[in-house]
Amino acid sequence: MVVFLERHAIVEELQAPMEVRTSLVQILETPRLKLIPFTLELKKATLSQRARLTEMLRVEIPDAWPGADLLEALPFFLQALEKDPPGLVWDGIILHKAEQIAIGGMGFHGGPDEAGVVEIGYNIIPAYEGQGYATEMARRVIDWAFQTPGIRVITAECLDDNLGSIRVLEKVGMRRLAPEGNLLKWELQKETVA
Repeated sequence: MVVFLERHAIVEELQAPMEVRTSLVQILETPRLKLIPFTLELKKATLSQRARLTEMLRVEIPDAWPGADLLEALPFFLQALEKDPPGLVWDGIILHKAEQIAIGGMGFHGGPDEAGVVEIGYNIIPAYEGQGYATEMARRVIDWAFQTPGIRVITAECLDDNLGSIRVLEKVGMRRLAPEGNLLKWELQKETVA
């Protein structure tokens, strides 16, 4: 995998007019899934024009997508992208290829800090949980991230009662760190994967 720093518009993929933005999260695929960059235009449509989102992606957008947690955080992500005109896109929408439906999201909360650390986050809608989709895409995203210059450590957080996330983070090889109350902290270093 290589980092594509050129201007990346997914116009050809989505058949919809979109602004050209630099996307570090590219279209990534696994046998069952596709992760497409969650651009500013797609984030805006998610918040206010769901019918347009269906047209843009040409897949089914179920009522359960994007999930309460992401929906709550979306204005923050939208604001961050709007403040940064060349805005790097670090997250994506997970599409189930065979069923042509949006089933979740995955990505980083931003680019790497000075130490090369990024935090991964993800969600899968309830109807698709427990089928290995989060693990499958997390492995692909981690693979891509560790081939991206500047990323040396991937972290994650989840609540101690979130058994699904705990299983995903264990399966992708993350090491559990000291918890902060009921918040579990995780880490995966590039050297341990190589």
